[in-house]
Amino acid sequence: MNVIEILEKLVSFNTIEDKQNKEIIRWIESYLRKKGFNCKKVFDENLNKSCLVAEIGKNPIIAFTGHLDTIGITEDWNKNPFKLSIEDGKAYGLGVCDMKSGIAAFLKACSGLHKKNMKNGLKLYFTFDEELNFSGIKLLLKNKEKFPQYIILSEPTDLKPVVATKGCMEMKVKFYGKSSHSSTPNKGKNAILEANKFITELISFADELKKEENSIFPIPYTTINIGKIKGGDAVNMVPDRCYVRFDVRTINERHNKIIEKRVNEILKKYDAKLEIGINIKSNINNDNKMISQIEAITGNKRRSENFVTEASFIPNSETVILGVGPTTAHQSDEYIDISKLNKLVEIYKEIIEMYCY
Repeated sequence: MNVIEILEKLVSFNTIEDKQNKEIIRWIESYLRKKGFNCKKVFDENLNKSCLVAEIGKNPIIAFTGHLDTIGITEDWNKNPFKLSIEDGKAYGLGVCDMKSGIAAFLKACSGLHKKNMKNGLKLYFTFDEELNFSGIKLLLKNKEKFPQYIILSEPTDLKPVVATKGCMEMKVKFYGKSSHSSTPNKGKNAILEANKFITELISFADELKKEENSIFPIPYTTINIGKIKGGDAVNMVPDRCYVRFDVRTINERHNKIIEKRVNEILKKYDAKLEIGINIKSNINNDNKMISQIEAITGNKRRSENFVTEASFIPNSETVILGVGPTTAHQSDEYIDISKLNKLVEIYKEIIEMYCY
């Protein structure tokens, strides 16, 4: 199979929220076993979903990894999202950019390996639920998966090596007040006003965080975004509840700890409850030799991004995020340039040659 045929097959599976997780895993496993890989499924009984881990050769030194799930489709789609469409050098389909083309590329790149000649082995990881909760990569960690020293994460980057991504924290604060009629606000306690005071303090704290920078990132400081506020039931009532949700993008792991501590300190003066959802550290590759080698192969300089990937979860490994382009992830009529997909296959082959032979 050529890479387009592989991509066409991957796109044909409906993996919105991993709907056909079992089916796509079964197909990939069959494909890889025919290529000489040993495969194992890592199953989550509660979610009824599996990751797939494939290995060839001894003592794996490098791995390629990708998530199989996609986001949903919107009414703006004009094409069949589950049928690969080729037009004017572009391939359209749900997940072609994020990230089934990357997966198709490394499936093709490793299809002709001969393990007898390999000095170092190779691993492949296929995960689920990356778009929502990162449950797949967490499952591998829970099962004590031993990751190789080097990781290529096949998220779309337009063939540019991404060597650093920010951390992410998602927080929700519930403020408690006391309800009363709006004509007698003195008898109540306005939860919305309490939330507003907190937001003012949080914004001031965000300004403090800007004083520490890491120039590797496009936005070089930690950011805080107030994303959602909900409170009150009627205009003539003093609200007794208000919810504030905010998102933090951190430049280093230390900031995750500082922010959690400071928010808890600020909230001591309020009748409020803090919930922390996602709490992901930043991921920064400091292996200049590896990065320089990837730069030479791709012909592109290293870069960093403000988003979050599964790389932040993988311990004791150096990760480069490298995939197709252009980046049209989460857009209607998602597409990639076929020329860049073919180029990515050749890039992956060179990486495998460099590390495994």
